[in-house]
Amino acid sequence: MHQVSRRGWLAATATALTGGAGCLGLRDGDDPVTVGSLLPLSGEGMLGTMASHHERAIDAAVADVNDAGGVHGRTVVHEVGDTAADPETAGEAYQSLVDEGAVAIVGAVLSSVTTALAERPAEDGVLLLSPSSTSPSLASAGRGEDAKYFGRTCPNDRQQAAAMAKILDDRRYADADDATVLYVDDAFGTALVDAVTEATETEIRATVPFAPSDPDAGTRVTAATSGGPDAVVFVGTPGPSGAVLDELVAADYSGEVVVSAGMSVDASNRDYSGTYTASVASARTVGTQRLERDLVDLAPLMAYTVNAYDAAMLASLAAERAGDVTSTAAAQSLRAVAGGTGHSVTVGQFDRASELFDAGREVNYRGASGALDLQPDLEPLSAYLVERVQGGSVQTLELLQRSYFGGAEA
Repeated sequence: MHQVSRRGWLAATATALTGGAGCLGLRDGDDPVTVGSLLPLSGEGMLGTMASHHERAIDAAVADVNDAGGVHGRTVVHEVGDTAADPETAGEAYQSLVDEGAVAIVGAVLSSVTTALAERPAEDGVLLLSPSSTSPSLASAGRGEDAKYFGRTCPNDRQQAAAMAKILDDRRYADADDATVLYVDDAFGTALVDAVTEATETEIRATVPFAPSDPDAGTRVTAATSGGPDAVVFVGTPGPSGAVLDELVAADYSGEVVVSAGMSVDASNRDYSGTYTASVASARTVGTQRLERDLVDLAPLMAYTVNAYDAAMLASLAAERAGDVTSTAAAQSLRAVAGGTGHSVTVGQFDRASELFDAGREVNYRGASGALDLQPDLEPLSAYLVERVQGGSVQTLELLQRSYFGGAEA
């Protein structure tokens, strides 16, 4: 069997699939299983590129499942919904996927978009797994009576906040007495600002919001650097936020700059010299290497691409284990296939997992992004890197293990 990936909606599939809330199964055992995705394919610049990488990664996961015979022998198809980085557009795409009978949906990418959708999965009984929506406010989202229908393969930004606070506070790094925060005014930005403020010992002198497409970035940067704070914390998302970050690093400001994860830091640009960032540590597992080989034409992979693969694979593994191809059954099995116990399986090993399930064994998925070990809120703890731009490259200064955030060592 081969991967099937299609944009738009296929009427034949829609007719074949059921659409009852909480019972998004399939009437006919020969019918395909739909895994949907919500990606900002028409997003500006880097955001659109990231979305295209995520699409390819989900395609790769679907191909790996189908090469192993599919979920309970059924071909998996990947239906892509373009969110255009807009909550309203995303809502329409989400509803189309629900109407299609999607057993699981990978997405959305931006926290602001995912937040607008977050309670609908529990209402509809549809599993939604985000590869990159890190807002702390999403931790409890999607909790229904029979299952938790929202999860993510990326860490909660409370971890990122703790890492950024360490950069601000540590004498080896910014060692700041006071700081201002320049942040994108959306669900992701406001939640991360609150988390950083709570985690740091540095006095946050002021917070300066900017719109995702702010035509007056210079004024916002001036407000953030006014009075010469020891550090400016920049919280943004890929795409339009990049222009504001460029304004900040080019400004006449001599303090430290600390940038949130997910933003592309141009180490070749001398203006970025000395900039700090906290990034999710790449596990560099066998699974990572396998996915990179499969997507070698995309190298280097954009942020959270590995997490997109893992989301699609986790949903498929959970449905395979459950023995019932419904969203509820898959949601109930997620932690069983990524809870830290069982026989290890990784990228491209859906066939091994199926054999273990048939033998009555449990599996533990260690994916392209590393060991997921989902917590009760269906989110992983991840290691983080403290990084700084030095000598034209991004250099790692410290690895913060999962134990730093309250988890077990990798």
